[in-house]
Formats: sequence, structure tokens, C-alpha cells
Amino acid sequence: MILKSITRTMTQSYRAAKRTKKSNYNGSNNGNNDKSSIAMDKLLNAELSEEQTMLKEKVMSFIRTNIMNYDAQEKPPKCAMFVIEGDAGTGKSLILNSLFNEIQKISNEKAFEKDPLYGRDNYLVVNHPEMLKLYVRMSKSFKYISRRSLERPTSLVNTLTKNNSIADVVIVDEAHLLATSKDAFKRFYGENHLKDLMSLSKVLLLVYDDKQALRMGSYWDENQKNGASLKSYYNTVHNDKKDWYRLKKQFRVCAPNDVLKWINDISVAGKIPKFPSSAKENSKSDFDFKIWDDCGAMYEALKIKDQELGQCRLLATYDFPYRLDGNDYFVTCGDNFKVRWDRYTPREVTPWSERKDTINEVGSVYTIQGFDLNYAGVILGRSVRYDKVNDAIALEPKLYDDHAGFTKKPNIHDIDDVKRKIIMNSMNVLLTRGIHGLYVYAWDPELRERLKATQCE
Repeated sequence: MILKSITRTMTQSYRAAKRTKKSNYNGSNNGNNDKSSIAMDKLLNAELSEEQTMLKEKVMSFIRTNIMNYDAQEKPPKCAMFVIEGDAGTGKSLILNSLFNEIQKISNEKAFEKDPLYGRDNYLVVNHPEMLKLYVRMSKSFKYISRRSLERPTSLVNTLTKNNSIADVVIVDEAHLLATSKDAFKRFYGENHLKDLMSLSKVLLLVYDDKQALRMGSYWDENQKNGASLKSYYNTVHNDKKDWYRLKKQFRVCAPNDVLKWINDISVAGKIPKFPSSAKENSKSDFDFKIWDDCGAMYEALKIKDQELGQCRLLATYDFPYRLDGNDYFVTCGDNFKVRWDRYTPREVTPWSERKDTINEVGSVYTIQGFDLNYAGVILGRSVRYDKVNDAIALEPKLYDDHAGFTKKPNIHDIDDVKRKIIMNSMNVLLTRGIHGLYVYAWDPELRERLKATQCE
């Protein structure tokens, strides 16, 4: 069921979404594959902020310099690497998309034949089927971007290796989804996607957030000796052939700082957060934040918001059974909520978040990662509990039902720690989807009561 979209600056994002609210959402996003999607429109039409424009120019200069200085005679040839790091919603994919569009135009347009980027063999790579679908659809709007320039990492590695060729520029979206170990089932026989791409590229651009690593087979962590560390690969690159930039400003979630802190406290620090002052009844905040004690009531409120705005969806941590066997599986909370998980629809092109029928489903991290919602209703499932002794979040990985995500890999040494980190990462992904509203329900009764109690503190 794993799971991007970006907007503008906070003010730009708010205004753009206001326009989206006024648009005929239900008429223009009905699952018809010849229609443009909201996620696609954002990536095609969003304007870069001043910081993003500066970063784009910096990266373009970096690529040109290192393409010209690439030494094919060096044994082995060494690629250059630029990393753009940032939390969910900080604009990584927006910059990436703008960069790739410009690079491909320069590469293919005769007017740029004196540019170092002219006539190059470049690729945009993403190890995420839903995002790849989106990029393939977008490519139809750009005469310079061909389908062959858009790849999953395993396919690109295998193709370049078979042809004994080196790509000029490889841009990797969601680099935290690159495989960190062999996966014969998916026909990846290498040690690490990044290691192979470094040997098959002249210039490698990565967008990265280690808080979005959700599987042991693609586990990236800069603070633990599990999976792989991007910095360890980055450190092997010569100093004059590498750069690293961290984006910090939140562009997706139009929420006050105290709501962003609430999200960080519960899903990164594992604390019981202080209830945001901006969410109290007398607040004038435009962001709608609520903690619910009735999941059915939360769902009904979300459906009303969806009728008004569109793109309001239920999400849950992977704590309820789900199998890819063609049957429906359900998320059940209390006596008045039983809604099916999202159905596996590999042939569907329209993103899950934009199809009208998916208001009748619950999405997971694999469904929503990388995409926006106007409102997100998030169910913290069975594995997310309350630690009364420490007044903190307690996790029970045995109740997390993503068995594929927990498949043990040789480079995972502290399996229990990694399981806990994956659950926390999944919470963070879900809680950072909503642009204008976040509703939260905790399955664990004690956690639910504790979160509700914070409203009176």
C-alpha cells in the first residue's frame, strides 16, 4: 500500500490551495486518466521561492562544472554528488522537477548546443510506483522529457550495466527509498542502489529525508549502524565534487509553529505533546487541528470537509491486517468505525488522494507518501501506545502489520530499534500530509485520553 507533492512558500501554498478550494474538484478529478491531477498541476505550475530559486541556480552550476570536469580516464571514474536534504513538505520535489525540466530542455534544444549540458543522457529516478506514474503523466506536457528518461532505480541500474554505459546526470527523488540491500524478488542483485548509481553516473543529485525510511530493505539512518548511511557514501566523494544543502522552511503544512512542534514531538521525539494554543477555540488560526475521541465522528466530519474542499482523506498507521490477495481488509476502531483499506489498483493512474471513491477508504504511508491533502484524518493504530510511567509514546512493533517492511536484512543489526524507528517515521509521514487541517484519533484508549487531556492543561 508506500508512500509527495510540494507547494510554494507558506503564503503561496495557502493562496494556491484557496484557489483549489474554489475549483470544481469533483468534476476535474474523477479518476479519468486523461484529466490533469492536482499533484501534477502543483508541480507543473508552482513558483519557486527565493531560496529555492537560489538553490536551483547553485545546483545547475554544480552540474555544469562537474560534467565538464568529469574524467572518464580515472580508474574508476568518480561521480559528483549533490544532496538536497529536507523534511516532508520543504519543497524538495518542486526543485527537482524544475531542475530536470530545464536540464532536459537544454540537452535537447539546438539553441543550447554550446552549453555543457547539451546532448546529454539524463534520468529522473524514483523508487516509488505512485510517484513514477505521476512523473510519466507529467512528461506528456513536456516535449523534451521522454518516457525513457524516467525510471525506477533497479531498472536503470540493470539497463546501464547491461549496456556498459554511464549516465550523464541522474536525479533521484525520494532517495531514502533506495534499496540498501539485495532484493532478488525485485531483480536487484546489488548491494545498494546508491552505490551502483554512483558508479553509473557522472553527476548524481539526491533529494533525501531519513525520517521517511519505512522498510528494512531501504533503511537509511544517519545516527545508527543499521541499513545504510547517506553521509558515509557522500564522504567518499572528493571535496571539490560534492555539496549538501538542507531545506528547513515548511511549505506544505499551513500550520502555526506550535502545531508543527506538536507533530515533531509525537512522531520524532516520542513525547506527549503540549496541545497547540493556536488550536484552542478562541484562536484565530486558519489551520484546523483537532484530537478526536470518536473515530466515526472524525470520519463524518472529514467527509463533510471533502464535499467542501476535496482531497480530505483518512490515513492510518499500518496496524490493521492487509494482504495483496484481492480481498478487502478493514480498519476497525470502536463500535462505529469500520472502513476498508485502500484497494491495490496498479493500473490506476490518478493519485489515490484525488480519486472521489477513496473517501470510502483508509490510506497508508504507501498510499500517501509524497502527496498532499487538504485535510488529513490520521488514525494512530494499535502499535502506538501510551507509556504512563514516562508520560510518553510507547511502541509495540509486534502489532505493526507491515510484515514486508519488517523483513530482516543482513545490514540490520538492532532489529527492535529499527522497527520502532520505522513506526515513528510512518507517523511523521501521515501527520505531515494535511495542508489546511489535521484530525487525530488514537486507537489506544489510554493514549486517546492522555492526548485529549492536554487540551485542558
